[in-house]
Amino acid sequence: MKKLIILITALALSVAAHAQEPLTYQDHMNRAGVAYEANDWATLNDELDAAQSSRPYSLYVYRNRILARMLADREDDALELSSDAAVRGLSFELAGHPALERLTTLPEFAPIAVRMRQNLTPYPDVVASTHYDRRDLLPEAIAYDKKKNAYIGSVRSGEIFKAPTKGGTLSRVAAAQGGVFDIEIRGDTLWVAVNNQLAYEGADPEKPFASVMAFNLKTGAIKREIRITDDAALLGDLEVAKDGTVYASDSLTPRIYRMQPNGQTLDIFADAPRFANLQGIALDEKNHRLFVADYLTGLFVVDTQTGAVTALIKKGLAHLGGIDGLYFYNGGLIGIQNGTTPQRIVFMGLDDAATAVETFISMQSNVVGWNEPTHGAIVDKEFRYIATSNWPSYDSDWNVRDGADLLPLQIMTLPLESP
Repeated sequence: MKKLIILITALALSVAAHAQEPLTYQDHMNRAGVAYEANDWATLNDELDAAQSSRPYSLYVYRNRILARMLADREDDALELSSDAAVRGLSFELAGHPALERLTTLPEFAPIAVRMRQNLTPYPDVVASTHYDRRDLLPEAIAYDKKKNAYIGSVRSGEIFKAPTKGGTLSRVAAAQGGVFDIEIRGDTLWVAVNNQLAYEGADPEKPFASVMAFNLKTGAIKREIRITDDAALLGDLEVAKDGTVYASDSLTPRIYRMQPNGQTLDIFADAPRFANLQGIALDEKNHRLFVADYLTGLFVVDTQTGAVTALIKKGLAHLGGIDGLYFYNGGLIGIQNGTTPQRIVFMGLDDAATAVETFISMQSNVVGWNEPTHGAIVDKEFRYIATSNWPSYDSDWNVRDGADLLPLQIMTLPLESP
């Protein structure tokens, strides 16, 4: 889901007074708001830097740090931050404030502007795509059965559809009482992450819930439903091991849930202070690892035997944030990076111990026809993914924006080669 990059608002919240406790991300942002109101540019820079340490891949904070440098007449530092973003393959709209507009007029900014424009160039020019006749689904989830039939889940309606290989008309397989955020197929069971929240058209704001459901793949009959009842949760992704163990990421709290084979409850399995906004998860069963993508704090690996959480080390200037769908492939990770500009599909090569990202390759970027890619699936030597989720076409009340164009469902194909 899109995370808007905006300027610090003039309205500053009060600073939390916890003398004995470490300051949180929100504490630093509150302090930054107070400093901005007081024209205290030195404090503004310090507080935003501290906030960035807590949310290293927040582009909202990053852009405001560029602004803060300019307000403090630290032009060289603003240029360095802008250049680093451009080298990472990113692009910023640096407008909306006189200080940012002054930055863009500096002679030293000219090559940075060129690099950022180049980063927006669609790559590749043509992508294989299969079209379907639905625009209203808000499709987030995709999975394939052994016969390579695609199954698509709708956040909007809670329906799950079987998609003919050559495109055309979808056929309904099953329906959940909440939006479908992810699906996995194991044998004759269709596992589904369900949330009766957000854009689901039948959402009850007074009684939101998150659950994992299991359907019979052939008949669509409900086999099981396991709801999270202890407190608020929003399940963004799930993985199902060969033995039936279910893992699910909670974007809201955030944490990782696990359900044992034939279990009756989803139990908190992994938690970490660095978790902020969990999205995709990817299972490496052979090595007892579960990789986790956090939109704001990067990549983590969870030991599936102990639940221990370790942050992956980043080598170089690779940007590891804004990743939605995450997939383990050929000893590395494929990520759908829809929280950046430009949006990209990337491959992240890991070291042998899976402790560090050693290589970072942008395989597709800003492709013509995308309307926020979300999830995908590896089918043989191809990565097939939902290219037109249409998330950006909805407003905060989950109505279609004025003038927005809902694109038909498209599944695009990325051929995979050994990186």
